[in-house]
Amino acid sequence: MALNRADLSAGTAPPRSAAPSEPNRRVNGDPHRLHPWVLGVLLACVVALAFDLPGYPLLDPDEGRNAEVAREMAATGDFALPRLNGIPYIDKPVLFFAVTAMVMKLFGATVLAARLPPLVFTLATLAVVAWFGRRLFGRDGAWIAAIATAATPFSLAYARTVIFDSMMTFFVVTAVVAFYVAIEKATQRTGGAEWWTTLAWVAMAFGVLTKGPIALAIPLFIVVPFAVWQRTVRILVDPMAILLFAVLVAPWVFMMQREVPGYLGYVVGTETIGRIFTDDLQRDGPIWYFLVILPAAALPWTVVAAAGARRAWKNWNVPGTGDHRIGFLLIWIVVPLVFFSLAQSKRPQYILPLVPAVGLIVAAVWTKPSKHLTGAKAGAAVLIAFAFLLFAGNRLIPGLVSAASPATAAAIPGTAITLALGCAVGGAVAWWGRARREILLAAFALPVLLIPVVSRALMDEIGRERSAAELARAVEPHVTASTQIIGVQAYPLSLPFYLQQTLMLSTLDGSELTSNYVERHVDDLWETSETLRPIDWWREAIVNCNRPRVFVFRSEDRTAKQFAEEQLGLIIDTGKYAAYGPCGTVTLARSDS
Repeated sequence: MALNRADLSAGTAPPRSAAPSEPNRRVNGDPHRLHPWVLGVLLACVVALAFDLPGYPLLDPDEGRNAEVAREMAATGDFALPRLNGIPYIDKPVLFFAVTAMVMKLFGATVLAARLPPLVFTLATLAVVAWFGRRLFGRDGAWIAAIATAATPFSLAYARTVIFDSMMTFFVVTAVVAFYVAIEKATQRTGGAEWWTTLAWVAMAFGVLTKGPIALAIPLFIVVPFAVWQRTVRILVDPMAILLFAVLVAPWVFMMQREVPGYLGYVVGTETIGRIFTDDLQRDGPIWYFLVILPAAALPWTVVAAAGARRAWKNWNVPGTGDHRIGFLLIWIVVPLVFFSLAQSKRPQYILPLVPAVGLIVAAVWTKPSKHLTGAKAGAAVLIAFAFLLFAGNRLIPGLVSAASPATAAAIPGTAITLALGCAVGGAVAWWGRARREILLAAFALPVLLIPVVSRALMDEIGRERSAAELARAVEPHVTASTQIIGVQAYPLSLPFYLQQTLMLSTLDGSELTSNYVERHVDDLWETSETLRPIDWWREAIVNCNRPRVFVFRSEDRTAKQFAEEQLGLIIDTGKYAAYGPCGTVTLARSDS
C-alpha cells in the first residue's frame, strides 16, 4: 500500500493557513491539551543529562581507553590516525576520537571535555526526533517524542559515557528521518526528494566514520522494507548521493590502509563479519538478549509503545485504517532488533538507535484525542511494581553484583531506596493523572531524571573501583617530564589520560590494551612500537635503572610485586593495581653533580 495524498496530509504538519489538526487544537478545559510547562519537563531532561557530568572518574575500560585515544590525538595533532599508547588503534574509526580531541584542544584534556561530545550528540538527536515528531504528529508530537526519548535509561547512560554510540545514533536517526522524508516526497511527487536522500547518505557516511559499517546497515535495514512497501525503492539509490558517501569515506579508508597494512581486511573480516557470524570477540549472548534489553532501555515508555503497537496492529485488520507512520516506526524497531538478535556479537548499546522510535510511537498514540491515554495505566503499574521490587530487594542487589567492592556494595541500597521512592511517586502520580498527557509526561520522566542525582555516591564508589584516578593521584608527585611509567602486564586504561603521558608496557600478548587488533598483530608490533616490550623486560629495567621509572603491577601479581619490593618502595596499592618507585633518581642526581 503506497502513500496517498490523504495519508501524506495526515503525516505532515498542516500549512500555516490551515486550521490546526485536532491534537494541536487549544480548547480551554481540554484534558488532552499540553500545558506550556511541558517545556519545563523537557528542560529538566536536558539538565538531568548534563548534571554533574565530570563528577565521577572515567570508568575503565571503555571511557579510559576512548578518552586516552582522543588525548593522544590532541597531543600529537594527528587527527587522522587514532593511537592508543602510541600504537595505531584501528578497532574503531576516527570521527568520534577526532571530535573529542578537538574539544580537548579547546578546553583541555579533562573528564568534562571527554564526556561533552556524547552529551552534545544526544541533545542533537533529541532535536532531530522533535523535528520529526512535529512533522509526523504535529506540534504536540514534537514535545512528546523528545521527552519520551530523553527520559530513558539508555539516553541518560550513553549521553554521559565516553563511547561512540550517542554520536552514531545521531547519524543513524538523521539518515532514517531523511530517507523517510525522501520517500514521502517521492510518493507525493512534490520535488526535493533527492536532496533528502543525499542528506541520508551523508549522515550514513559520518556514521561509518564514527563506528563502522553498522551505521550503514541499520538505516538501510529500516528504510528498504518501508520503501518496498511504498514502492519507492529507486529514491534510496540516487547515484550522486552514493558517490558523495564514497567521497567522504574512501579517502580516510585508503589512508588507513596505507598507514596500517591489512586495515581493510581487519575491519571487514574481524570487526564486521566476525562480530556478526562468530563469537571470536567473546561478546555473544542468547537470542532473546535484546528482547530483554530493549524494554528496559526505554522504560516506562516501552509499555506505552507496546500498547500503541498492539492497537495499530488491530487497526490494520480494518480496511483503510492502517497508519503508514506507525508501520514505519515499527519497522524501525523490529527489523534491526531481529538482525541484532541473530548476530553473534551482543552489547546493550547496540540498540540505542531504536530508542527514538519508541519515543515517536508514544507521540503517535498520545497525540490522538481519547478519554483514556493508551498505555497510561500499564506504565504507571510498571513503575509502582518496579518501586516495590527495589524496596523489597535493595539488600539483595549487592549480592547479585559479584564484582562490586564492599564500598560500592554499601552504596547500592541507599541509591535503590531513593530511586524506588521516585518510581513510587512517578507511578502514583501517573495513575492519578492518567487522563492528562502533561502529568503523564512528568510522572514517567521523573524516575530517570532522578538517577544522576540519587546515584552520585554510588558512581563515586564505582569510579574509585573502575578508574585509575586514585592511582594517578598517588603516582603524579613522583613523575617528572623525564619519568618513565612502566606497566608490568598491567595497563590501567585511564592512567595515561590522568598522567597526560603514554606508558611503557611489558606484556606477553598486548591484551592489556583491550585492542583486538593489537592482540592479533602483537608479533609485528614488537618490532615497530616504541611502547611495547617483552614480558620479562621490566626486571632488567628495575635492576639497571638509568632514568626515573615508576612501575605499575596488578595487585594480584604477587611474584612480580615481591621482586619489585626488594628493589623499590611502594607508592600505593589500590587493591587492583600497585605502583612502586621511582628508581633512577639517585643515579641521575649523582651524574648531575
